[in-house]
Amino acid sequence: MTQPGPPGRGLRVIVLGGYGGFGARLARRLTGDGWQVIVAGRNLAKAQAFAATVPGAEGIAADRNGDLGPLFDQARPMLLIDAAGPFQGSSYAVPQACIAAGVAYLDLADGREFVCGIGVLDAAARVAGVQVISGASSVPALSGAVVRELAAKFDTVAQIDLAISASDRATAGASVAASILSYAGKPLPLWDGVAWRELIGWRMLRRERFQIGLRPQLSRLVALVDVPDHALLPQRVAGRPAVTFRAGPEFAFQLLGIWLMSWLVQWGWLRSLVPLAPFLHRLQRLTAWLCSDRSAMAVELRGSRDGAPSRARWTLIAERGDGPEVPVLAAQLLARKIAAGTVRAGARDGGEELTLAEFRPLFAELAIAEAVVAAYPLLP
Repeated sequence: MTQPGPPGRGLRVIVLGGYGGFGARLARRLTGDGWQVIVAGRNLAKAQAFAATVPGAEGIAADRNGDLGPLFDQARPMLLIDAAGPFQGSSYAVPQACIAAGVAYLDLADGREFVCGIGVLDAAARVAGVQVISGASSVPALSGAVVRELAAKFDTVAQIDLAISASDRATAGASVAASILSYAGKPLPLWDGVAWRELIGWRMLRRERFQIGLRPQLSRLVALVDVPDHALLPQRVAGRPAVTFRAGPEFAFQLLGIWLMSWLVQWGWLRSLVPLAPFLHRLQRLTAWLCSDRSAMAVELRGSRDGAPSRARWTLIAERGDGPEVPVLAAQLLARKIAAGTVRAGARDGGEELTLAEFRPLFAELAIAEAVVAAYPLLP
């Protein structure tokens, strides 16, 4: 019997920012799934040079802020994935162009307003029969899948705490640095379980301990960051829980530097730390040789079951430098489902599109361990 081919065999996909930190990893994964990948970016030489290293890829020049019509006419893709960013403050020009051209759309966005507002395109996407999914990345796609699996163990959830700490070897690019700095020192609305209140970005420092079994523990400093989950999870989880998402680099001195400078923004001495993004990016690259190759993510829920206080925690630890693969896994999975015709048309965030079980085969191919621990009382 003939074995089925890769899920994307013979189909064409454009990856905007396809030679960047995350875009390049995604492009390689998509070619492995049989897609014909068009690596697109503003720098044609970089796009072509990277594409030459990836069988089944080609490089072309494209600007996500420009007219994408000629790109669609030239490439004739089934799908476009925006891995360029930054998405904070970005318009919906790219997904709108995809809807007009009848091309499915995914992005790796983590910008709260961008991801949570994508539903404004839902009616147009449905009429056009186009799938438009924003946030096909660690947040809210993976985080949402984890929260749903853990929440099934509770009658009601009161608190959700999420944290990510990446090795400096996971440096993705200046656009990611700009995203990180965009809300430093700025007020962020958070739901505390009773009401919305404003807290300041890159504050609420805490030491997060990531542990799985007998593996060496990671102890990293993390701080409050702005992600779509802050708006999405209180609406989707029984009990309207308080939600707090923290993140941080491997080295505490880098986080403390951002924390200190965030006061300058809050006091009005600086408008934003975004102009410092190239410096932060260079600093991460300069210190990468000092760091480990370990990254981690944790999601903890507290609430009640059968009237008793309960807690459940999911932890992921990536080793051997595989941490940067995690943010692109959701896009790979959704690309497979779009190729299979199992994703309905319409525009929405990726927080309810995938299950944790769908991620696990991809985790198993990498140096990634993940586990759920439940307590108070022990939950099955």
